[in-house]
Amino acid sequence: MNTSMPLGFLCLVIAGLLSTPASAAVSRAEYDALIRAARAGNYEPALIMLRQHGVEHPMDLRAAYDHILIATWAGNNDEAIAAYEAIQPAPNHPPADVLIALARAYRDTQRWDYALDHYREGRRLFPRQSSFAVGEIMTLADAGRADEAIALGKELIDEIPDDADARLALSYAYKVRPSPYPVLQEADHARTLAPRKTYVTREYIDALQHAGLAQAALTVAREHPDLLNDAKMRQLEADYLAEVTRLAAMPYRLESERFATADRALADYERLIPAWEALGPAASADVTRLRADRLQALHARSRMQDVVDGYESLVADGISVPRYVLNDVASAYLYLRRPEEAQDLYRQVMGDGSQRDNPSERLSNETGLYYSLIESEQFDEAGNVIQAARAGQPTWRYIKGVPQRVPNDLHLYSEQTAALGLFYTDDTAGAQARLKDLVDRAPTNVGLRTSLANVYASRGWPRRAEKQLKVAEALEPQAVEVKAVQGLTALKLQEWRQAEILTQDLATRFPEELATQNLQREWALHNKAELRVEARRGIASDSPVTGSGDFGIETVLYSAPLNHNWRVFGGAGYANGDFDEGSGNYRWLRTGAEWRGRDMTAEMEASTHNYGYGTKPGARMSVAYDLSDQWQVGASAELRSRDTPLRALRNDISSNAAGVYARWRQSDHREWRFSLAPSHFSDGNNRLAATLSGRERIYTRPHLKADLNINIAATRNSQEGGPYFNPRSDLEVLPTLNLTHTLYRRYETVWEQTFILGIGAYKQQDFGTGAIAVAGYGMRYRYNNAFDIGATVLGISRPYDGIREREVRFMLDMSFRF
Repeated sequence: MNTSMPLGFLCLVIAGLLSTPASAAVSRAEYDALIRAARAGNYEPALIMLRQHGVEHPMDLRAAYDHILIATWAGNNDEAIAAYEAIQPAPNHPPADVLIALARAYRDTQRWDYALDHYREGRRLFPRQSSFAVGEIMTLADAGRADEAIALGKELIDEIPDDADARLALSYAYKVRPSPYPVLQEADHARTLAPRKTYVTREYIDALQHAGLAQAALTVAREHPDLLNDAKMRQLEADYLAEVTRLAAMPYRLESERFATADRALADYERLIPAWEALGPAASADVTRLRADRLQALHARSRMQDVVDGYESLVADGISVPRYVLNDVASAYLYLRRPEEAQDLYRQVMGDGSQRDNPSERLSNETGLYYSLIESEQFDEAGNVIQAARAGQPTWRYIKGVPQRVPNDLHLYSEQTAALGLFYTDDTAGAQARLKDLVDRAPTNVGLRTSLANVYASRGWPRRAEKQLKVAEALEPQAVEVKAVQGLTALKLQEWRQAEILTQDLATRFPEELATQNLQREWALHNKAELRVEARRGIASDSPVTGSGDFGIETVLYSAPLNHNWRVFGGAGYANGDFDEGSGNYRWLRTGAEWRGRDMTAEMEASTHNYGYGTKPGARMSVAYDLSDQWQVGASAELRSRDTPLRALRNDISSNAAGVYARWRQSDHREWRFSLAPSHFSDGNNRLAATLSGRERIYTRPHLKADLNINIAATRNSQEGGPYFNPRSDLEVLPTLNLTHTLYRRYETVWEQTFILGIGAYKQQDFGTGAIAVAGYGMRYRYNNAFDIGATVLGISRPYDGIREREVRFMLDMSFRF
């Protein structure tokens, strides 16, 4: 510490003062030496002397004023105020420097009224010294009297427009306002007026930082390397890096640039974090900030697993992660299909200071919470969240200076999210109606059209979806969501080459997008081989059609697609049953090719059939053609039909069959199918079977659906009697109620149970009409869209030839893609 006298001499003086009787006085030389030392920064010796001197000579104004000044220099504001109050009432007014030091002491101890009184007294006594007005302005701002501070600041600038300190005072007063730019404007004026004053430059840097101009603040600071301490420089560097990180999350001009800013920010984080860690505890807070801000850069780079890992590392270190980062972490959890962790963080973000968020941030967090609830199957709470979000977004907004109201895009987005919410809860009809209305009101909104197309495709209308996507494509040709839904729609339309091109394009350009990854999964699934297995077992039955203790199984293996449209397949089956005349056994092998293209699917196969009387060849051909989204027609022809009753085969009677059908599928809620199937048996019997079947959805909730299935079947045989069941004519009417309850659902993994109950009638020529009753229970498990297995136990009571038969059956089906 610099002093104007030797330290040993000062100690002797102080010791002398402490040992001198109260009546003794300090010599002028000793006094002046201590004051000079205090001015040089060595405050404590002078303060010790002045404290003692104040006791001995309480009315020594010079000593009292020196005491006030030196105490404020040392930061002892309370001591300065006590020294002043000890001489009150003073016989004269303090000098200007003492008065301003005293006013500053009152201000620093937040005794606003006293500070203002002394600043105003200084203005009255020393009208040419602007520092008193400057202090009054800053004190008013500190006291929360911003309007008075700003008004006084403007008056002062009108009086002395070229005073840099006046400009800084007004800049300080403006800091309480929400806009930072008046602060910066006045600080910039001050720097123009006094560019060489270090404190002016320092305030200018603070104003730039306050305005969020981190790069400019850091640039000016680097131009003056000795102006700021290391801690402040680290803060400015962290601010600049945070600014770069925010820019990384903004829309980009070119696809090739979309990650350039994020990569630059991450490179700087990787450089600064270890460098600042090496500085030890002095930089620990700055390192913590960098680690938290880095999570946002990782999110902008779509490195979601790294975001989660970084967050969990901070939590493990006992660090409280700042709120402004948590929504990005929550988004990363949601991206990684961990909705429970996501919703916890979204709740925290929405609960801590969310009232200060701008409308866009608030809606983003509400939407994030909504989707995390949807994906964790909490539909009721999700509905409450999105309804609250809708209520918080007005239809119109008003821009300052613009007389006309303008549509609120956030309101439209909240409405779109709510409409999709109906889709996620299986209310596809409601989702379609609401999205259609939104598209009509905002026809150029690509997101709305894409969402509507997705709903159309899910309802079984891929051609209608395709039309919507063509319009969306014309509006935004390269939009990721548009191309992704186009790819999914192309798969439904069996446009394999188009789906492949779209998948490869998105995988190259936007591999990190969830829409791309979903399309890739579906395309990969399409390109797998497929194994299908169907089996049945009669547990307690004596049916004249299937026999008692009957059993049947068929396995078919389809190859992966060949040249897009082709698949080859091969299969084998076995069936047996016991009849009065003995056991029947039936084995078959088949192989063929399937062609699938837009609007049409066709199969051709050759087969062999062994049913106890040698092995005989067979063949089958089928075709299905889509006339539109609603209508499909088909036809088939089969030599030695596998649908021939086992009892007929047991008696060496085979059949050839043909069939035509027409299907009308109004939507995913309604479907009807009519088929006509003539067949010719080798014993000369000709059978004609007609079937009308339909399904009507009568109730839909997220975890429960009710379908009314109606089946009306009639047959006529040219001859009756013989070894198999072939009535002259019969008619069956059987409505059934199917209740499907979802026990578990996690993305593409679903576990369901089904209850079946039906009561109908069966009329057989010459045997009258009897009731049919059906009751059943089944379970189905689907995993990742690649594995699907279902099992059902069905009990049936019905008449054959006027005799009531009861049977219990077990049925199993499985599909596996690999």
